[in-house]
Amino acid sequence: MTAPSLLLAARKAKDARERILYMAETMRDLAHGSTGACTFGDLCAAGFTEAEIHAYRDDARVAIAGRPSPLRTIPIGRLKGIAMVKTARAIRRRIDQGATP
Repeated sequence: MTAPSLLLAARKAKDARERILYMAETMRDLAHGSTGACTFGDLCAAGFTEAEIHAYRDDARVAIAGRPSPLRTIPIGRLKGIAMVKTARAIRRRIDQGATP
C-alpha cells in the first residue's frame, strides 16, 4: 500500500499535468502490446512511481477516452463556492447600503 503522504505529494506535484498526459500516452501505446493492455508493471517500467500510478491513472484514462478532463475543468465544489462568495458579497453590500443614510 502506498503511503498517503506519497499520494498527496504526487497529486500536488508541479508537473502533475505533464505526468498525467505522459501516462495517458504510455497507456495508449502499450494497449496494443503483447499483454493486450497496459499493466501496473508496464507503467513502473516506463518510470512511474507507485504513488504516481495510483494518483494519476484515472485522470489518464479520462484523457485517453477524450472526455472532459479534470485537468481543464473547474471542480463543481469550487464553482459552488464562488457562487456563495458572490451571494455573500451582495448581501454584505445591501446591509452596508441600508446601514448608511
